Amino acid sequence: MLSRLEMAEKIKKFSAEMSGVFSLSDLRNLLQAGNRGVLYRSLRNLETAGIVSRFCRGFYVTSEFDKSALSQRLCPDSYISFGNALARKLLIGSVPRYRLRAVKPGPKRIYTSGEYRIEHLSLQRDLVFGFEVVNGVRWACPEKAVLDTLYFYRQGVRFSFDVYTDVDYTQLDTELVRKYLLVYKSPVFVDFARRLTNA
Repeated sequence: MLSRLEMAEKIKKFSAEMSGVFSLSDLRNLLQAGNRGVLYRSLRNLETAGIVSRFCRGFYVTSEFDKSALSQRLCPDSYISFGNALARKLLIGSVPRYRLRAVKPGPKRIYTSGEYRIEHLSLQRDLVFGFEVVNGVRWACPEKAVLDTLYFYRQGVRFSFDVYTDVDYTQLDTELVRKYLLVYKSPVFVDFARRLTNA
């Protein structure tokens, strides 16, 4: 079993590469833990020293972890959307620092730890498109982030910004919005989205 100092050095060495996010299997390999008992003793030592903390079942993070990387590791089929993607492209102001929302096929999942909250909202598989991969993380393009926001807004989901007054719709590629809207089956939603985006 490695000493606490050796374990801390290994975590520090790989933290940037892993965006501060480690799965149990990552840690088992990194800490050379031959069995479950050794692994959990090592993790208790690291948690006591404040080097890592358990975020949720199967995942540990350092103090400087990237929540977008954690979201992607939690569900590889997800992509980050809504306010997080819109703020990243400056279509809205800031969003709550410790909250992240993404969409994914399958049931909704919420992960919380301390002040942090990561939500994966459920979207039918044929609407999972319109994202780009940046440093291993899927981010909705602005047009899809807007449509995701409006789609869930119509379903009663509330956001930290007002969809009528706080979004700069003039930055959108209206041709791309029209193309994306062809996939949506609800004429009521399509009409609502077109009116707000001027598509």
